[in-house]
Parts: sequence; structure tokens; C-alpha cells
Amino acid sequence: MIVAITLDCFTIDKDYPFFIQYGSHDTDLYMHSHADYTELVIVLSGTAIHKVDTESYFIKKGDVFVISNDTTHGYEKTIDFRICNIMFRPERLRTIHSDIRKLSGFHALFMIEPYITRSHSFQSRLQLQLVDFEQVNNILSCMLQEYIQKTDGWKAMMDAYFMNLVVFLSRTYSQPCSYVKCNIINIAKSVSYIESNYTDAISIEALAMQSNLSMRHFTRIFRATYNTTPSNYILLLRLQYACLLLKNTTYNISEIASLSGFNNGNYFTRQFHNNFQVTPKEYRLLNQTQEINRFSK
Repeated sequence: MIVAITLDCFTIDKDYPFFIQYGSHDTDLYMHSHADYTELVIVLSGTAIHKVDTESYFIKKGDVFVISNDTTHGYEKTIDFRICNIMFRPERLRTIHSDIRKLSGFHALFMIEPYITRSHSFQSRLQLQLVDFEQVNNILSCMLQEYIQKTDGWKAMMDAYFMNLVVFLSRTYSQPCSYVKCNIINIAKSVSYIESNYTDAISIEALAMQSNLSMRHFTRIFRATYNTTPSNYILLLRLQYACLLLKNTTYNISEIASLSGFNNGNYFTRQFHNNFQVTPKEYRLLNQTQEINRFSK
């Protein structure tokens, strides 16, 4: 029987659903799944066989991988096997800083690879070189110290260290050579391109070609990973940018539509209303009213 483990097995802090630990496995770790959390694993020493669903893979010191909340895995044939587990809610990644979401390595390691893992086969795709491993180890040590000591401001420090770790691993994610691995980094580069250029004209067909995938396959993987289509992903980024312009600039609605990547002002207004239930003009007036009320108190 596969055991589904919940995050509250490790922490009961409802206000901070996050857990980090060093773990040593001298015996096999039974097959299990994560009911409500994602796990980032860094292998600190030794070797093991990582069982993922029905497949088995050799892992060693320096390997880094992410296990999503709907993947079954375990370890066997461990030799001096020591890892660091970081467990967190999946939504933490969905609300991550927009600057980080421009990194192709972030999408490859944290978003796309876990999907490939559960739908195809697992391989550890990020293998840290010695100098990178030492830097990651230092970040983990600082995180664990903050987590254990819980000095005033520890949660803010944990968030800062975690973002540091995510950025470092994302930057370190190098383009591998196998066909599946190349597809992962190529898809990730496509998403990174969207995050950096969403106000420009973007061809979904060109993104699929860059990923060496058919339009249908690219769209299927994208939808499964991000819970939306590539076109809607671009649309939402443009609308979010339009919201910022409406709140923070004096551009008129037509100018904001153009700056946000919309060629048609009517289409912009219609999509804005469909997503936010107010028109761009109403949205601007609501925010202006809220600002006035805030300063008048």
C-alpha cells in the first residue's frame, strides 16, 4: 500500500507551511507520495537507488531534484546516504517573484521536470559541481540554523534563504545532452522567453519549434505544468502588466492596451472585464478611490 504523507506530519505551523531537515537513510525508505506538498531534495553524501513509480535510478552526492505532490517515490540500496529535504506547498512556487520566473532554469527544475517525472521517467537532471555544491551546502546550513533556533525574524530570513537557493539552483541548471533533457530546458527557455517578452508578438508555433516539439505536444506539456494554455498564460501576464500601468501611470486606456501587448483596444477591454469583472477605466477609478481613502484616514 502506498502511504500518502501530509505536510502537517512534519510541521503544525499553519502560518508557515514549510519544513527543512537533514536526513540519513541507513535502510530502505518505503514508497510514498506527498498529499499536499512539493519536496526539493539535495543529496549531501553517499548513493542510493531512487524508485519513482515503477522505475529505478541511481543517485549520488550533488544530485538535486524536485518531487511533486502526485508522484510516488522511495529509496533503496542506500550507502552512506544523506540528504536535505525541503518541503513546501506548491503554491509557494506559483507566487514566486516575477524576476525569478524569467530564469529558464527555474521552469526546468521546479515546474517542467516534476511533470516529466510523473508522466515519463525520472532522471536527476541537476548535478552540482563541487564549488556549486559547497555554496548550496552553506545556504542549507544557514536555513536549518534559522529554522531550529527561531530567532525573531526567522521566517523572513527563511524566505530570503529559500529564494537565494531557488535562484542559485535555477542559474546552475545547465543544458544536458539527452533528448528528454534537452526538451526540458528548451521548454523552460520558451517559458522564460514569454516572461521576458510578453508584451511583444509571440508565436506559439515558434515556441513549440524551439522546444523540438509539435504544437500539440508542447501545448499539452505546458497545460499540464502551468494549468493553462500558452496563449492564456501570455494573456494573463499582459493583463497583470496592464493593472500595474493603470495604477501607477497616467497613460490613457488605448496607450495602456498597446504598451501591454494588445493591438486592439476593444479586445483588451473585453478580456480585462472577463478576467477582473470590471473595465480598465473602472479598475483605475477603484484604485484611485482606495488611495484617496487611505490617505484621508
